[in-house]
Amino acid sequence: MGNQSYILFLVLGIFIHLPVVEAQCPPGAIQFTTQQQIIEFALRYPHCSEINGNLTIGLPYGVTDITDLSPLQQIRHINGYLNVVNNPRLKSLSGLNQLERTEGYLNVFNNDQLKNIDALQSLTHIGGSLWILHNDQLTSVGGLQNLTGINGSLDISSNPSLRTFDGLGRVNPIPTLDYTLAKINAIRIVHNGVSFDVDSAPSLMSHFEIDPVQLFQSFAGKPYHTRAINTDRLYLYVEHLSNPQNAAPILDQILEIGKRSGDAHLKWEALLLHQYFNLKHGEDSVENKIQKLKDFSLQAGKNDQLIIQARAIKFIAFTFWEHYPDYEKLFKTYHELEELISHLNPSEFPDMAQCYMIIGRAHYFFRDYREAMHYFRKAVALPQIPFNTTFIMHSQNNIGLCYQKLNLLDSSDLYFRQILEDPNEYPVEIWKGIASGNLGYNHYLRKEFEQAIPLLERDYLTGESIDDWGLAAGSLIPLADIYIKKNELEKAEQAILKARQYIWRSGQTDRLRLLYPVITKWHSAMGHKELAADYVDSTKMAVRDYNDKFNALKLLRARQELNANELRLREVQKQRLIQQRNTVIGILTLSFLFGVVFLFHRNQNQKRKQEIRELRLKNTEESLNHARTKLQSLTQKIRENNQIIDRLQENYSTHTDFKMIRELQNATILTSEDWEQFKSNFQQTYPGFIEILESRYPDLTHSEVRCLCLQKLRMSNREIAAALGVSPKSINVTNHRIRKKLNLDNQEMLNDLVQNIV
Repeated sequence: MGNQSYILFLVLGIFIHLPVVEAQCPPGAIQFTTQQQIIEFALRYPHCSEINGNLTIGLPYGVTDITDLSPLQQIRHINGYLNVVNNPRLKSLSGLNQLERTEGYLNVFNNDQLKNIDALQSLTHIGGSLWILHNDQLTSVGGLQNLTGINGSLDISSNPSLRTFDGLGRVNPIPTLDYTLAKINAIRIVHNGVSFDVDSAPSLMSHFEIDPVQLFQSFAGKPYHTRAINTDRLYLYVEHLSNPQNAAPILDQILEIGKRSGDAHLKWEALLLHQYFNLKHGEDSVENKIQKLKDFSLQAGKNDQLIIQARAIKFIAFTFWEHYPDYEKLFKTYHELEELISHLNPSEFPDMAQCYMIIGRAHYFFRDYREAMHYFRKAVALPQIPFNTTFIMHSQNNIGLCYQKLNLLDSSDLYFRQILEDPNEYPVEIWKGIASGNLGYNHYLRKEFEQAIPLLERDYLTGESIDDWGLAAGSLIPLADIYIKKNELEKAEQAILKARQYIWRSGQTDRLRLLYPVITKWHSAMGHKELAADYVDSTKMAVRDYNDKFNALKLLRARQELNANELRLREVQKQRLIQQRNTVIGILTLSFLFGVVFLFHRNQNQKRKQEIRELRLKNTEESLNHARTKLQSLTQKIRENNQIIDRLQENYSTHTDFKMIRELQNATILTSEDWEQFKSNFQQTYPGFIEILESRYPDLTHSEVRCLCLQKLRMSNREIAAALGVSPKSINVTNHRIRKKLNLDNQEMLNDLVQNIV
C-alpha cells in the first residue's frame, strides 16, 4: 500500500509540473533569448504553425545560449519579420524546415558558428528584405533554392567563409524601392569569401548589369518624375563603368536615339549623360570639366529644360563638395540651385528633397545650425515617395542634430523619435539605427546612462553592418565613457580599441579630439599616470588642429558672404546702368577719341609692367636656384668631410692626422652665423616648412626645429650630428623627444611627416 501511495504521489507530482498545453499560437510578437524558452514554447504550443507577429531568435545587443531550433518545426507562416541575430552557438537553422512565408523581412545576422541555411528549403516568399550579414562560418546559401521573390532588398555581405552563391537562381527582387536601394540596384553582395558572379544567378542579371541602350529607350514619352529611379540607375551605370574606354559606342547610340526621338527632353537627357560621363571619366582637369557642365546648364536653361539644368547644377555642387573644396564657389552654386528649383514643381522634380538636404548639410558643416534647419525643414515638408525617402529621413535626423548642437535636447529627441516610430522598413531601418545612436547621445548628455547604452549599442552595430566606420566610432566613444563611469573598465577598453580602429578606417580623424579624453580617463582609472598625461597632450593637439581647421572654414564662409554682398551690389549697379543706358551711349560717343588715346597709353604701361614682372620672376628663379645650390653644397661638404674623417680615424698615427680630423670636424659644424645663412637658403628652397612646424607644433624647441630641417635634406643621424657638433646618440635622444611631442610611434613615421610637409 505504501508503494502504491508513493507511485500515485509521484504521478500526481509529474502531472502538476507538466506545462499547460495551449492550442495554436500566442498573440503578438515572440522573442527567444535562451534555449530553455524555445523548449518551453514547443511544450506550451505544440501545434503552433502561424506566428501572429514578429519572431526574433536572439538578442539585438547581446548573445544567447541558443543551439537548437528543432522544437520550432511546426512553424509555417510568420505574419511579421524573422530576425535570427547574435547566436554564437547556433550551427544550423534546422527546425525552420517547414517555414514557407514571412510577411516582413528576414535577417540572419552575426551568428558566429552558423554553417548553412539549408533548413530554409521550404521558404518561397519574403514580404520584405533579405539580409544575411556577418556570419563568420557560413559557407552556403543553398537553402534559398525555392525562394521565388522578395519584396525588398537583397543583402548578402561580410560572410568571409561563403564560397558559393548556388541557390540564388530563382530569387527575383522587386526594384520598387527608394533612391538608396536604386544606387545598389536593390542588391548588395560584397565582402564575402568569394566575389559574386551574376552568371551563377541569371535571374539577377538585370539588377546588376543593365542594358543602358534599352533602358534609355524605355524613357521615351515618359516625364522625368515617372522614371527618376531608372534614370538614376543609368547614371550610376555610367559612373561605375569598369572599362570607360568601351563606353563611347554606347553613349553615341544613346545620343542618336535621343536626337531621333522627337522628344526634346530625351535629347537633352542624352546630352547630360555625355556630360556626366566626361565629369567622371574625362581626362580633362576638374576645373575644365566643371566649366563645360556650367556652359551646358546655361544652354539647357535657354531651351526651357529646367529639370536638366537643375540636375546639371546639382552635379557641379557634388563635384565642388567631394573633389574640389572651393567653398565660395560651392555656396554660389547652391544659391543658383536653390533659385532654380524654386520655380519647379516638387511632383515633377523628385530630386528637390536631395537638393535642400545637401544645401542644409553645407550650412551644418559651417556650424550655421539655424540656417541649416531652414533647408532641412524644406526637405522634410515635401511629399514622401520611394525616390526621396532617404533624403527626407536624412534631413529629419539632421534637424535633430541641429537642436542637439544648440543644446535643445527635448526638441532634438522629438525628431529622432519620429524616425524610430516610422512604420517603414529598409532603408528606414538603417536610419532607425542612426536615430537610436543620436537619441542615446542625448541621454548621455543628460547623464541618463542606462537609457543611453542600448541606443548607442544599436547605432554602432548598425554602423558595423553597413561598413560605416565613422558612424560606429561616433557611438563607441560615449559608450566607452559610460563604461568608465560604471567602472566596467574591460568593456571600456574594448569600446576604445574598436573606436580607434574605426576612426582610422573611416579617415574621420577629427573624432580623435573626442576619443583622446576618454582614453585619458581610462588610463587614469587603470592607474597609468604617465600614459594619461601623454593623452592629455594628445587631446590638446587634436583640439587645436580641429579649431585651426574650423577657423579656416570660418574664413572661407566670411569670404563667401562677402562675395554674396558683391553679387547683390553688382545686381543693383546693373539695374542702374540699364536706367542710364541712353545717357551713357551719348557720353561714350563723345569719349571715343579719348578712349583710343587712353588704351594706347595703357597698353604701353602694361607692356612695361610685364617686363618688370618677367625680370622679377627671373631674379626669383635665380635666387631659388642659388639657395638650392648652397644647400646641396653644404650637404655634400658634410658627407665628404665625414668620409675623410672616417678614413683618417681608421689609420691615423701622427699629430698631423689628428689635427686634420679636428679641423674637418670644426669646418662641418654649423655656427650661429652659418645657421642664419643656412636658414635663409632653406626657407627659399622649402618655403613655409619652418613656419608650419612652429605653428602646428609650438612645443618644439629651436634645436629640434634645426634637427628636422636637416632631416628634410635627407641627412643621416650621423651627418646631422656632425653638422650640429653633437654625438649621434644625442640626435637619437632628440628624435625620441620629437616623436613623443608629435605622438608618433617610430622614426619612419617622423621621416614621412617631415618629407610630406611642403
